[in-house]
Amino acid sequence: MRYLGILAVAFGVAVGGGATAQQRYDGAKIKVLSTNSAYDLELKKFAHEFTEKTGAEVQFDLFGYAPTVQKVSVELLTRSDSYDVVYLGSEEFGRYASGDILEPLDNYIDMKSADVQDFIAPVLRLYNKDGKQLAFPHFAATQLLYYRADLFEKAGIKQPPQTWEEFRNDCDLLRKADIQCTALRGQPDTGENIWFWGQVLYGFGGKYFADEPADLTPTVNSPAAVEALKWYTDVMTNFTVPGSISATFDDVVIAMQQGRIAMTVEGAPTAGRILDPKLSKVVGKVGFALPPGGVSGRFPPFAGQAYVIPAASENKAAAAAFLQWATSKDLMKRISLDSTFVAITRTSLWDDPEIRAKHDYDYGHGSFAATYAETLRGAPEWYYPRIPEFKEIGDRLGRALQEAVVRSKSPEAALDDAQGDAVEIVKRAGYLK
Repeated sequence: MRYLGILAVAFGVAVGGGATAQQRYDGAKIKVLSTNSAYDLELKKFAHEFTEKTGAEVQFDLFGYAPTVQKVSVELLTRSDSYDVVYLGSEEFGRYASGDILEPLDNYIDMKSADVQDFIAPVLRLYNKDGKQLAFPHFAATQLLYYRADLFEKAGIKQPPQTWEEFRNDCDLLRKADIQCTALRGQPDTGENIWFWGQVLYGFGGKYFADEPADLTPTVNSPAAVEALKWYTDVMTNFTVPGSISATFDDVVIAMQQGRIAMTVEGAPTAGRILDPKLSKVVGKVGFALPPGGVSGRFPPFAGQAYVIPAASENKAAAAAFLQWATSKDLMKRISLDSTFVAITRTSLWDDPEIRAKHDYDYGHGSFAATYAETLRGAPEWYYPRIPEFKEIGDRLGRALQEAVVRSKSPEAALDDAQGDAVEIVKRAGYLK
């Protein structure tokens, strides 16, 4: 395996109750709550095959990212039995991994028949708690630097930026050449602006806590964090397209896809959309590189998206069969070939000739597949802190970033206020006296 082979680390999981995907569940109705992503939309299209195989009907409720996260929170925390299979981003996993909220898959799935070792091991580990596998991931997320090779040449830029300071300086060169530099996530949310900014924080030498997990004293107003926010405020204020202050990943993807910007750091899984020949204006012009780093190194984002079974579900066995089928190698390959989905969590598929032929996107400025794989290898599993309260802290910090960008507060004041709130959150959780 040329690229992700080194990620296929053996990951032992206990064998459960058998290959449920081969059983019949006539009369069962599985309700799925997830996002309206390419994977989920394709899954819905193929679901009739699961019904034909098992007799279980499948009903989908698919929403945008933010509404889905909110609804998942309500469903899981209230122990609702309304859904049998639920989307869960790894940044939210800590909130639900304890307290018997999620059903261990080990209870229903023969892990050997599920070919567990073929999952990218670090992504699978994101959803393991005390030796129990609580989800199977269908989406491996990180970010890449996308850049317009033709516009870089016009501005006299010889290579993609290696550091955040070079990124900012290249924006200045692009502006002098009358070229719009970038768009970045601005929406205040753990999964939006914090998903991007975390790598800047780490690169500048900052961190969220003093020494996680031993010392959970928040450090979000450290000098390094202030410098990271000053960088973000500078770039967002001076070099991004109008509207970036509230931009989601979707807005950034469209800006790159439509040729409005020269570069961005955005989700590797969005390459299929950015370079969709039916919609894109930049096919053949885009290069790929690792995200920039800083004085402390390079820290690409790392996260997963997966399907879990609520412990309150009344159709657990049928739901486990569906989950096993929904993340299988065969179906994941078919979904990827039939759509823009490329956030593959199966190691073997990264070397599949058909997958490579469709999704390599090598226009002479680097292989997308090779860059994606290299970024995943260097991405820290601890990119998002694992405590349940991090979602609340991240959302609060996301608002601080936006406050600094709109200049309602200085970077120092915005982070000081966020620090105070973060301390209260960890005290309330019992981590600090």
